[in-house]
Amino acid sequence: MIEKLLKYRYIYIVILILLVVFAAIKAPNIEVDTDISQFFHEDDADYTFYQDMKSEFSSQDNLILLGVKHQDSVFNLEFLNKIEALADSLKQIPNIKKVNSLLTLSYPIKSMFGIIGVPYLKIEDSGKLAYNKKKILGDELPKSFINRQGDALFLWIETEPNLETKPLDKLIGDINALRTDYGELTTFLWGREVIDVSFKNILIKEILTFSFWISIFLCLSLIFIFKKPAAILFPIVLVVVVIILFLGGMVTLGRPISTMSNLFPTIILIVAVSDVIHLCIKYDIEAKKGLSSKQATKNALSEIGFTTLITSFTTAVGFLVLYMSPMQAMRNFGVESAILVILTFVLTLIFLPIFFSGLKKGNLFTISKPFTALSTKLFKKLDLIYKYQNTVLVGFAVVLALSCYGMTLISTNGSHYSFPEKTDLYSSYKFFENNFGGSRTFELVLSSKNEKKLNEPELLETVYAIDNYLAEHPNLNDVKSPVNYYQIMSQAYYPNTYKERPLPLDIKTIKKYEKQLASLLKKDYLANKNRTIFKFNAQMKDFGKHDIDAIHTDILAHVNSLIANKPIEARLSGIDMLIDISQEKSIENTFFGLLIAIIIVSITLGIVYKNLALGILAVFLNLIPLIITAGIMGFFKVDLRAEIALIFTVGFVIAVDDTIHLLSKFQWERKKGGSVDYAIKTAVLECGKAILATSIILVGGFFILMSSGSLEIFILGLLVGLIVIITLFVDLVLAPIVILKWFKKFL
Repeated sequence: MIEKLLKYRYIYIVILILLVVFAAIKAPNIEVDTDISQFFHEDDADYTFYQDMKSEFSSQDNLILLGVKHQDSVFNLEFLNKIEALADSLKQIPNIKKVNSLLTLSYPIKSMFGIIGVPYLKIEDSGKLAYNKKKILGDELPKSFINRQGDALFLWIETEPNLETKPLDKLIGDINALRTDYGELTTFLWGREVIDVSFKNILIKEILTFSFWISIFLCLSLIFIFKKPAAILFPIVLVVVVIILFLGGMVTLGRPISTMSNLFPTIILIVAVSDVIHLCIKYDIEAKKGLSSKQATKNALSEIGFTTLITSFTTAVGFLVLYMSPMQAMRNFGVESAILVILTFVLTLIFLPIFFSGLKKGNLFTISKPFTALSTKLFKKLDLIYKYQNTVLVGFAVVLALSCYGMTLISTNGSHYSFPEKTDLYSSYKFFENNFGGSRTFELVLSSKNEKKLNEPELLETVYAIDNYLAEHPNLNDVKSPVNYYQIMSQAYYPNTYKERPLPLDIKTIKKYEKQLASLLKKDYLANKNRTIFKFNAQMKDFGKHDIDAIHTDILAHVNSLIANKPIEARLSGIDMLIDISQEKSIENTFFGLLIAIIIVSITLGIVYKNLALGILAVFLNLIPLIITAGIMGFFKVDLRAEIALIFTVGFVIAVDDTIHLLSKFQWERKKGGSVDYAIKTAVLECGKAILATSIILVGGFFILMSSGSLEIFILGLLVGLIVIITLFVDLVLAPIVILKWFKKFL
C-alpha cells in the first residue's frame, strides 16, 4: 500500500488540489436550511393533520409581527404619527403586500347603507384619543393590535407567499434596516419566517466564530504538544481541506447544511486530530529507532492504521444512528457528520503517509519538553494510583451509584424556545412573551364528523360554550375563533346592548351574519369555506413542556365533555405543539439509536479483537462517562432537549475512539508475546501520550462551544468536554486496574 501511495503521490496531490479549487469556488454558495418543517416527522399523524388543516384555512405562514413599545401609553399623538410613518415605509418594501395596525382597524356598524366600517383611531381627530382608548381597550377586535396595558402596538405585515430564500432574506433585512432608521421607536420582530432567517444568520456567525477560535486553539495545542511548530502544518491543512471539500460537495449536490452545522468544526476536530495525533506519535516512536521515513510510516500504519479505520467506522456509526430520529434536521446532521468522518479518514490515510515520506528527518513530530514533562508527571501519578486499586474501584463505584440516582432527576420540562441571549431574536421573544399574551400559539380544531356545518344552531351552541371556556381559561390569552365573527356582527347591529344580548342561534340571523361576513372577510384564518371546520387560536406563556402538556390534556378533556355526544371532533394542532411532540420523539429515538450504536460497536469490537472479554470491557468502559454525565445533568437540573441528547451520541463516539486505541495497543503487545502486565503498561505509556494530547485538544474544542449564545450548544460543549475528561480518567486509571484485577485470566 505504501509503495503505491508513494508511486502515485503526485497524481493524488494534483487530484486533491483540483478538487479543493473546485470546492472552494462552490463553497461560498452554501445554503443553510432553517425551515421549521425539518424538525417534524413527515409520517407523524399530527403533522399530517396539521398539513391537511393548512389547506382548509388561509395561510398564516407569510405573516410577520412587528411590535412597538412605548414607555407610557401608545395613545400619544407624536407616537401614533411615527407608527403611521413606519407603516407607510414598510409598504414600500418589495414583497410586502399589506400592513395592518390599529390605525387601519375599523369596527362594523349598521347604517342606512348597510354594514360599514368605522376607524378605531383617526390621528387627525386628536381630541377623541381618550374616548378611542376606552373603546379600543374594551372591545374584542383590537386585542391582536394592542396589549392589555395599552403601551405596545402590533403591526401585522403580510408578505408575498412562498418566497424563495434570497428574496425572504432581503425582505427581513430591509425590515431590520427600517427598524434602525426608526431608532427612536423600540421595535421587536416576530414570526416563523423571522425566526428561521434570524436563526440562520446566528448560525452562520457562530460557525465562522467557532471555526476561527478552534483553529487558533488547535495551533496553540499542537505547538504545545510537538517540539517543532511545523508539526501543526498537516493537521491544520487537513481540517481546512475537509471543510472546503465538504461545503463544496454539498453545494454541488444541491444540499443545504442543517441548523446544527455549528458543531461541524468540532466534529472535524474530533476525527482529524485524534487519528493524526495517534499516527504522528507512533511515527515519531518508530523514527527514533533509526528507521527510514518509509519504514517508520509502514510500521505506524501496520499497527495503528487498522485501528483508525475501526475508530472512524464506530464514529460514523454513532452519527448515522441519528438517522433514526423523526427530526429531518437531526437526520441531516447525522448523515452530514458521518460524511465528514469518512472524508477525514480517507484523506488522512492517503496523504499523511505521503507527508511522512517527504520528511528528510524523522524528528518533526518529536514531543515537546513541556508536554513531555506533563505526561511524565501524569504517568508518575498513575503509578502511585495503581497501588490503590481497591480504593479506585470503590471510588468509581460510588460515583456510578450517585450518577445512577442523578439520572432519575433528569427533567424534560424545558422551555419551548431557546434562543441565544444578547440577540435581537431573544429580545423579541421576551417582548412577545410578556406583551402579546405569550410567545406560544395554542390551536384547537373542531371538525364536523358528518359534514354538518358547525354554524347550524344545534352545533353552534356547543361552539359558543367551547369559546366561553377557552376565553375564561387562565392560561390562554387573546382567544380568537369564528365566534368572534358573530360577536362583531352583533356589535354592528346592536352597538349599545351587544354585550348583554346572547349570541344568535336562529338560522335566519346566522345566515344574515354569514352573508355580511362574506363581503367583509377577504381571508378567513379561522373557518373553512364550508363551515365544517373551526379553529380556535390563542397565545400562551412558555411555561415548560410538562406544564404545557398538562394544560393541553386538561383543555382537551374539558372540551370533549362540552361536546358530549355531538358529531364534533376536537383536536389540538399547531406548529408549537408539533415541535413539542417532535422533541419528545427525537429524544426517545436518540437513546434508541445510541443503544443500536452500542450493539453495533460491541459486535464490531468482538469481531476485531476476537476476544469476547475485551469486547465486553470496551463497552463497559465506554458507558461509564455517559452515566456519570447523565448523573451530573440530573443533579444540576439540566433540562434534556433533543439537541442536548446529542451529548450521549457524540460522547459515546469520543469515548470509543480512545478506548479502542488503548485496547488495540494492549492486544498488539499481547500478540507479540508480552505479558498482561507488560502489555497494559506499554499501552498506557505509548497510547497514553496520544490520548492525553487528543483529550487536551478535544476539551478545549468543546469548551469553545460554551461561547455560544445558545443554551443548548453551551450545555453540549460543557458536558461533552466533561465526557472527554471522564473518559481520560477511565482509560488511563480504571481500565488498567480492571484488566489487571478482573480480566487478566481472560486476556
